[in-house]
Amino acid sequence: MQAMTEAYTFERQLVERCSAGRLSKIVRAYSHGSVYTAAWGFVPVSYIVFELAESDVRKALDLSQSLDLVVKLRLAHNAATGAAQLHGIGVAHQDIKPSNLLVFGSNSPNANDSKLADLGRASDRNVAAWHDSLTIAGDPAYAPPEQLYREAHDSFEKRRLACDIYQVGNLASFILTGVSFNARLHALLHPVHNWHNWQGDYDEVLPYVQAAHATAVQQIEAEIGGPLAGRIASLISNLTDPDIENRGHPESRRRGEPYAMNRIVSEFDLLSRRAELLVKANW
Repeated sequence: MQAMTEAYTFERQLVERCSAGRLSKIVRAYSHGSVYTAAWGFVPVSYIVFELAESDVRKALDLSQSLDLVVKLRLAHNAATGAAQLHGIGVAHQDIKPSNLLVFGSNSPNANDSKLADLGRASDRNVAAWHDSLTIAGDPAYAPPEQLYREAHDSFEKRRLACDIYQVGNLASFILTGVSFNARLHALLHPVHNWHNWQGDYDEVLPYVQAAHATAVQQIEAEIGGPLAGRIASLISNLTDPDIENRGHPESRRRGEPYAMNRIVSEFDLLSRRAELLVKANW
């Protein structure tokens, strides 16, 4: 009961903070409370009421197979923007995945908006949470490779912010190709080097992960196709680099801000605008 109450209180306070800060790409909380039910007897059931979405990005992609590149890039841009907004208040999401990118707007794909949801596994730089001690705080299926290989960094930036950057790239791969980057790595790695089987240090297996990463990026570029494929694949490559010392936007790294997300957000925005111009030009 104490653990459940602490987890609920942490998420409630965090979503209230996000709502008060008007983070436009984080799902807004309207109210919260507790109720007693016959099933739970004297134990209160706590709840948070969020704004209502139409679906998550998985369902949106399933329902609209014709979603064009413009809409897909805007979805990825919204996810990156949401992560950047959280980072701006000292919070890392840590569980960015398709089911946590909710889609709002009308039924027309071109009118869709999207926001990040579910801060239950987030980390706040200034507030301790029970899951902070876990190597993988969120869903292991979408965790960055260093965490999958059980490597835990001490700094908030490398352990938390770099995780979000990877997961944005992982999600972008799913939105644009239907396959997450982790699924590609899993398929490309020899079983001996797979994170389920590897027992050595991450540094030892890193060259094999990098080789699989390079092949996965080539696959993504080929599957996207068209004039923007190389630029998109390059961005996803930077976001999902298995070497945490090389992850992120190259210009941000050059300026000594390796895990800053402003240029990542701008890059997705620029790509979506260029895709829109190509559509208007009947490419």
